[in-house]
Amino acid sequence: MSTHPVYVISGVAGSGKTTLAHAWAPTMGAAVVDLDVVAANVVDAALHEHPEATPWQINAAYRAQRYQCLIDAITTERQSATVMAVAPFTQEISGEAPWLQFVRDIGGEPVQLVWIHTGARALSERIASRGAARDAGRRDAAVPTPPPAVPYHAVNGELPVPEIVASLRSRFGNEG
Repeated sequence: MSTHPVYVISGVAGSGKTTLAHAWAPTMGAAVVDLDVVAANVVDAALHEHPEATPWQINAAYRAQRYQCLIDAITTERQSATVMAVAPFTQEISGEAPWLQFVRDIGGEPVQLVWIHTGARALSERIASRGAARDAGRRDAAVPTPPPAVPYHAVNGELPVPEIVASLRSRFGNEG
């Protein structure tokens, strides 16, 4: 299996996962693998089949297929580079067994979980300002979640992104 590290960036919608990944990845020589990007074809096809459904409903109903796209992309990318994997990872971080299965599915260690915690007000403001179609119909928007049930590195999503990146660089060095 590959030895290229994977940094799993987890947090709720609007927490800053994608923004952090795109700021941090160049400093580590890493590829960004974002669930919203790699699973877009699955979501688009499902929306075409179910025009009455919202993107949020499709995302929930097709979770397994979407995450399989993500796992496949991570596995492919990490053969040649460090990976910043971006998604909520809600089920994967809910306990030791699902986390260990996910780590196996993506090719094993080294894997580091970075969890972004952000307050409800900031989440609401970010979700409203981005106006993304994927947020339409969300029932859980702007609701902070409890921390992961597996070991993680916490970052405050309300800090300036360069400060978060500097903190992570200090914590992990240049493992890419």
